[in-house]
Amino acid sequence: MGDVARVSNDLFRNEGDDSDSLRRCRTLVNAIDDGIFQLNAEGRFVAINDAVVSLTGSPRADLLGEHVSTVIEGPDAKRLEKAIRTRLEEGIHPDTTFNLVVESAAGGRVPCELRLSVLVDDGEHRGTVGVVRAVDDYDRTNERLPSAWTASDSIASVINEANVGVFVLDDTFDVVWADETIEEYFGLMRSEIVGQDKPTLIRETIADRLADPETFAQTVLATYEDNTSVEQFECRVTAGTDREARWLEHRSKPIESGPYAGGRIELYYDITDRKEAQRAREESEQRFQSLVDAVDEYAIFMLDPDGYVRSWNKGAERIKGYSASEIIGEHFSTFYTADDREDGVPERNLARAYETGTFEDEGWRVRSDGSRFWANVTITAIYDEGELQGYAKITRDLTERREQEQRLRREYELSERILETSPVGIAVVNPDGSAARANERMGELLDLPDDGPAYTTAQRDMYDENGDRLPIDQRPVPRVFETGDAVSDREIRLDRPDGPQWLSINARPIANEHGEIEQVVETATDITDLKELARRRKRELEEREKELDAVQLATNLLETSEQPAPDLLQEFVTGLPQFFQYPERIAVCVSVGDDEVTTDTYEPLERRITASSSTVNDTPIAIDVVLHDDPSLAADGTATFSDEERELLETLATLLKLHFDRREYIDELQASNERLEQFAYAASHDLQEPLRMISSYVQLIESRYAEVLDEDGEEFLAYAIDGAERMREMIDGLLEYSRVETRGDPFEPVDLDVVLSDVLADLQFPIEEHDAKITTESLPTVMGDASQLRQVFQNLLENALEYSGDEPPRVRIDAERTGDEWTISVSDSGIGIDVDDNERVFEVFQRLHTREEYTGTGIGLALCRRIVERHGGVIWVDSEPGEGATFSFTLPATDS
Repeated sequence: MGDVARVSNDLFRNEGDDSDSLRRCRTLVNAIDDGIFQLNAEGRFVAINDAVVSLTGSPRADLLGEHVSTVIEGPDAKRLEKAIRTRLEEGIHPDTTFNLVVESAAGGRVPCELRLSVLVDDGEHRGTVGVVRAVDDYDRTNERLPSAWTASDSIASVINEANVGVFVLDDTFDVVWADETIEEYFGLMRSEIVGQDKPTLIRETIADRLADPETFAQTVLATYEDNTSVEQFECRVTAGTDREARWLEHRSKPIESGPYAGGRIELYYDITDRKEAQRAREESEQRFQSLVDAVDEYAIFMLDPDGYVRSWNKGAERIKGYSASEIIGEHFSTFYTADDREDGVPERNLARAYETGTFEDEGWRVRSDGSRFWANVTITAIYDEGELQGYAKITRDLTERREQEQRLRREYELSERILETSPVGIAVVNPDGSAARANERMGELLDLPDDGPAYTTAQRDMYDENGDRLPIDQRPVPRVFETGDAVSDREIRLDRPDGPQWLSINARPIANEHGEIEQVVETATDITDLKELARRRKRELEEREKELDAVQLATNLLETSEQPAPDLLQEFVTGLPQFFQYPERIAVCVSVGDDEVTTDTYEPLERRITASSSTVNDTPIAIDVVLHDDPSLAADGTATFSDEERELLETLATLLKLHFDRREYIDELQASNERLEQFAYAASHDLQEPLRMISSYVQLIESRYAEVLDEDGEEFLAYAIDGAERMREMIDGLLEYSRVETRGDPFEPVDLDVVLSDVLADLQFPIEEHDAKITTESLPTVMGDASQLRQVFQNLLENALEYSGDEPPRVRIDAERTGDEWTISVSDSGIGIDVDDNERVFEVFQRLHTREEYTGTGIGLALCRRIVERHGGVIWVDSEPGEGATFSFTLPATDS
């Protein structure tokens, strides 16, 4: 092996030269936690330290002389040999860690990191020196054998090149040795620190170069107080002019044998790269966790290899209902239904993910409250270095989507049934003119063959409303494909052996997301019967229009307020022939009593129809229509009247009778109104005088004889005075009621806001006395008599104040327009009215209460009704006892 191997072996075995340098190296090599070994050129162990013995579990004697492959896996041994050979042949010196697995004597497998140097003397390979360190895990993808060591002929040079800072302390904790790496890490000079007291060196120099000097000093100094423990911690050196900022891992242990027994060895490993990688990983994990937590539509969590929950995002909490503290550590089968758990579904799903890498499933899952939801679940197995680390599980709540899909499926099935049973023909047409789908009814309407030729060419010849044949490019479906515009209610005629058939066609495009038309949906409805019905109705309507025009001609007489003028009756007679089937041969005579109005060609003939009637005073009315000869109209040279024409003539005669009857009724009504007004005036005038006389004498008795009247006499006198006053009020009210029609002002636009404002001003004191609150909306302008409408508002408001009950009155006035009229409503919160009395309150002198309860003459609401009816409106009340009352009335709106 040569001197190098022999010297190294002696060093490891703690034998041979006892020089200070050699003792330091022995102490250092055996005190280091990492395993240090030397191989000869054949790859066999020639030297090992205590850490290698501990790592392999094999006695030193059993390892020395054995090939390195006895303690490492075969593939790793081959990689090691290749790396050494590459180093020798090409001079390549890798500078990264070499990863391998050490096999212990007990059969265990220990992941390790290895750094090595190749020993060369005069160009001849003498062996290899390596430092091996057990690690928790490593990346097996690294296939190179790196080393930061350079060739050296001593263990001290190997340590110096290993980037491990080393302090060796004696039993008084003085520094007896430090390597070059200590100088680099802490910015110290070895020549200055060797021989110094290490505790003092820490307090005065080293601690100040750490990011947390106090903690560093306390931790290291504590190891000197009780030099029996192994210490390991991380610290951070700050940057300076003589050093770089870096993270270090401190490892120290007592020296138990050798010249420095009772002392301590301290090792410092540069872990800056590891800390940076750890920090980056933590930041990445934090960003990833933040991203996962932000995705609340998905439950994202991790399982260990046995299916127990290890992580939990906010989406999982939202979907499944468990908080992280509740579910982490529980088995994921918790989310499955009882039936699935009994059938072993959770375990089978994990097994499939383990076998295939990823497994996706849909099914019912259970929330924390016991409710079920339909879930889409993806389980992915996670491996590291071929070892199963656990499973990533993603769950999405698809309950709504499933319900929608089922609803759409039901709707589709329903639409299919509707499609096939629909009386309307339905087809989906492709751009090439073929039918992608056509129901049975469409096949019947268009005679589509079962073998399905082009849809548009299979249709028979089509004709438009005018009977012109439609070319194919003008038919609905091709037209929609060409223009993109829908076709609605296009009427098409098809020629059939039993006559024409009419179809109503609708065609609409189906476009993709780019707006390109992919298909056209066409519907066809058989409207042949409707067309025939429409033709008959049109003919009937034309005949009916003639009848209506004739009736309108007669109705013009009814719309006049006087007896028909000769020219108006002459217009009726002259226009009548046009409503008969042979107007040019018709002559007419209308007679009212002894008066006649005829057409120029009238003369009595045998071919005639006559309708007659009479008025209430037996004045005869007759319409005589004659038909002149025309040989071209009938084989026998004659023509007759139709039944419709005879009915029309009877209708016209009845209308004439109604006119004269109405005129007689109007005359009698006007006469009656005049008599009523004369009576009311006479009553008010003639009764006022004796009433005044009675009132005067009663007042005279009161003034002269009040002192001599006893209590009964005074009471009788008060009755007389009150009765006279009430009689006067009733006479005044009756007079006002009778003059509504005859003494009113002409109608003109009236602003009801102004009218109501005047009424509220007049009622100011009663409103204040009753502590009433009256609210109003903006009222409209109507056509009417302002003074009479003022009376309506005043009467309604006085009633609302009078019949308010025990509470202060609350009255609201508003308006609503419907068509050409306004509805005005006055609502109160008073005592209300029984439903049976809602109509009686509008009758003259009708009272619902005694005079002891409420005052009044019983004519106010009757007067309101007559005024409203004069304006062409109606008045009514909606009320119930104790619920208040709403009086509403309608008035015509102005054009504006």
